Amino acid sequence: MNVALLSTLTATFGSLHAYAQTGERAYAQIEEIVVTATKRAQSSQDIPVAVSALTGGELDRLNVDVFTDYLQELPGVTAGGSGPGQNTIYIRGLASTTPNLTTAGVAGLAPNVAFYLDEQPLAQPGRNLDVYAVDLERVEVLPGPQGTLFGASSQAGTVRMITNKPVLNEFEASANMGVSFTKGGEMSNKAEGVINIPLIDDTLAVRAVFYNDNRGGYIDNVLGTRDASESARFRPEGTVRANGVPVSANRAGFQSQADLSGVTFLEADNSGLVEEDFNDTSYTGFRTSAYWAINEDWSLTVAHARQSLESDGVFFTDPELGDMEIQRFEEDELEDDFHNTSWTIEGRLAMLDVVYTGAYTDRDTEQRVDYSDYLFAGQYLPYYICDSSVTYPGSAAPSGTCQPPNLFVDSETDTTVQTHELRFTTPADKRIYATVGGFYSDLSLKERNDFTYVNSVNADIFGSPGFFPNFPFTTGFTSDPGPFPDGVIFRNDVKRTDEQYGFFGEATFVAIPDTLSVVLGARYYDIEVDLEGGANGSFCNSFQPDINAFGTDISDQFNGDGQFTFRGSCDTSLHQTFTQGQTLDEIMAAGLSEAQAQQVLNALGAPDKAATDGVIFKATLNWTPTENLLFYATYSEGFRPGLLNRPGGAVGPNNFTVPFALDTDDVENYELGWKMDLFDRSVRFNGNASM
Repeated sequence: MNVALLSTLTATFGSLHAYAQTGERAYAQIEEIVVTATKRAQSSQDIPVAVSALTGGELDRLNVDVFTDYLQELPGVTAGGSGPGQNTIYIRGLASTTPNLTTAGVAGLAPNVAFYLDEQPLAQPGRNLDVYAVDLERVEVLPGPQGTLFGASSQAGTVRMITNKPVLNEFEASANMGVSFTKGGEMSNKAEGVINIPLIDDTLAVRAVFYNDNRGGYIDNVLGTRDASESARFRPEGTVRANGVPVSANRAGFQSQADLSGVTFLEADNSGLVEEDFNDTSYTGFRTSAYWAINEDWSLTVAHARQSLESDGVFFTDPELGDMEIQRFEEDELEDDFHNTSWTIEGRLAMLDVVYTGAYTDRDTEQRVDYSDYLFAGQYLPYYICDSSVTYPGSAAPSGTCQPPNLFVDSETDTTVQTHELRFTTPADKRIYATVGGFYSDLSLKERNDFTYVNSVNADIFGSPGFFPNFPFTTGFTSDPGPFPDGVIFRNDVKRTDEQYGFFGEATFVAIPDTLSVVLGARYYDIEVDLEGGANGSFCNSFQPDINAFGTDISDQFNGDGQFTFRGSCDTSLHQTFTQGQTLDEIMAAGLSEAQAQQVLNALGAPDKAATDGVIFKATLNWTPTENLLFYATYSEGFRPGLLNRPGGAVGPNNFTVPFALDTDDVENYELGWKMDLFDRSVRFNGNASM
């Protein structure tokens, strides 16, 4: 068991002001920030939760506009990734995956930090939405787990962006334009506008914000060449790699001892892509909202937002090159567009406050990524770009030509998600008060990745130029009937669906008024994750149309029908369908090896979906000895949705079998914290320790 002890200390000081009229000096009191971390509007200093917040004024003063900017200004939270639209949030050191992800969407990975826009969760498998930060009331960060109130993916914490709402009876308008410069980079500029219009006195108002932010690049793509002789296939044991680690015996190339003197290696040359400051980014979008005060007790808020994010280049550098330099051999481009509509009804039923929020989000990404660095890891890459006389020379020495190793990935994702939450709260002026509710979400993620080996069309593959066209599996989900474009060697075409519902509650018991209270919370969740589609490539199709050998028919594997068609061989006579109940010996009798038969036997037991349910808990003891001192002790739990594992059933070393489904992973947290306003609230000292 791994245990991490983390502590956060925050000190804030009031400002000193001089008043000429009296000659007196007074320390300004620290501004009170009202947050909704407990799904009630309360001062951040009055709740037993480690919450950090930035107000809209602070965001403007710090010139914060984008995802990474506002996270940098708050303690205990950070973001990592490959650039705009490709970042992952980290709180308290908990990480769901490496930040160095290759493409815009990663089917199967759920974040462990919940991301909220007002009352709606926006966290998605892959990466979080990169929502432009403009016209915000505040940003809140709640270190986790926060699972009882905020549900799935909040095991490390929750980040909330709270927008400014329409204001009744007031006309407001503002504009903000700016120009900035980056040392060694390009100029950046932005323009933002906000308008609030009252339409019916005391009843109806609308608000709109528009923005365009162009961020200049600062990384240079410099001249370079490479060829297939640098492939992992030809790398001998002991070769020191770029990371300083020598190649071990079991990682030596398949042809590391071959005489390559008879092979011609053609170079990839990036001269046509050389550019200074090539990583430009632009954010363009708008958000509109309307507020309708139906009567004294009920109101409706509707909001709609659209955003387009475009980015070129990459946001990392090569330490082996000069400062802020990289070598890329194919275009790197990203377009990340989303539109989001939400509606919130608030009101009262007798003593109960009622809030219902529904939301619908549609996100589309198109990304092209230079994949040429796969040259240094892929043992089989030369098979696709070199003549067969190089990679399969028989008893002779390798001879022929290896084409330039230009590779790229085209990635397209389409994500739609709807969420609904209904909750009730009782008055907080009672000895016992509570928040209870229910939640439902339905997500669909379609992702396609085309791995293109540009010069594979020029290789002599056993006497044929390049490879025959690829086609997808004919069963189950596919977004494109094919054939794939020339040079597409591998394709992932996957549809993931997540459906979940939950019921939650959190009650506060006031043992001693204004001094001692206990908070107890729980959440029941039920989650189902399903995968459809396929992952296939060009292996074994040199002489005939693609037979999908060694591909994964995900729709067949996870349909729960008790049947599975084996495809892991170039011998089409072995592509037979087996049924649940057959033994290992019976499957081997069809001509399969023991390893192949074991793979089939495992696949026959694959589930239809990754389904799980459970209950998580929270307990907090809250002691407030004085008005300006608060101490608390908390035990809390959080969870992240499970998933179906595409390579499930594969047999690895020591007979380890890759599981088909992964259960939710849970986090338990023990935390001690304090909040102090000192010296007439001119100094604030907050902190916590957790493990």
